[in-house]
Amino acid sequence: MYFLDKNINKQEGIIRCLSLTMIVMASGLFISIPFFKSAKIEKLDKHESASCMPNLDHLCRSDVKERPWEYIVIHHSATAKGNAARFDQYHKKMKGWEYGLAYHFVVGNGSFSGDGEIEVGSRWKKQIHGAHTANMNCNRVAIGICLVGDFENGGAPKENQFESLVSLVQYLSRKYNIPSSNIIEHKHVHQKATACPGKNFPFAELKTRLLQIASKSSNHKEL
Repeated sequence: MYFLDKNINKQEGIIRCLSLTMIVMASGLFISIPFFKSAKIEKLDKHESASCMPNLDHLCRSDVKERPWEYIVIHHSATAKGNAARFDQYHKKMKGWEYGLAYHFVVGNGSFSGDGEIEVGSRWKKQIHGAHTANMNCNRVAIGICLVGDFENGGAPKENQFESLVSLVQYLSRKYNIPSSNIIEHKHVHQKATACPGKNFPFAELKTRLLQIASKSSNHKEL
C-alpha cells in the first residue's frame, strides 16, 4: 500500500511536471505565432510595394535626356488583339511613319503579350514625340498610352490591364508633375472626331483611383 501510494505520488509528480512543461511550451507557441505571422505579412508588404515602382523605374528609363512631358493621353487599339510589335509594323508599313509605333507605351490584354504587360516603345526610349493624335502640338508634349482592345464595340479593359494602366499613369504623372486635369482620353484632344478609347473605357474610375492613391500618399507623408 505504501509502495502503491509512493508510486502514485511519483506518477502525479511526473504528470504535474509534464503538464507544466506543456503549458510553458503552449504559452511560448501562442506568443510566437503572432510574431511569425506579422513578420510574414511585413515581408509580403515590402515585396508588394517594391514590385511596382522599382520595375517602373527600370522600365521607363530612357536612353537620352527626358522631354518635359505635360499630358498623358489614353487610347485603345480598337482591335481585339495586338501588341507593340504588331502595331509598330502596321504604323511603319501602312502609315509610313519613320519611327513606327505611334504610342510610347502599350498595355497588353493577354493576346500577343501578357495580360497587363507594359511594353515600352522606341519613341519613349529615344524621347521622341508621339504620333498618337492628329494634333501635332499635343503629340509634342503628351505621353501616349495604348491599351490593347476595343472598348467601343467590345467590353471594358481586363482587370490586370487596368491595374497596370493605373500604376503606369500614377508613376508618370508623379514623375513629370502632370496634373489630373492633363490626364485625358484621346477623344478629348482638339482634332478630328474620334471615340477613342471607347464608351466602355472606365475613365472616371481611372481618375478616382489616381486621386485615392495621391490622397493616401499625402496622408502617409503627413504622418
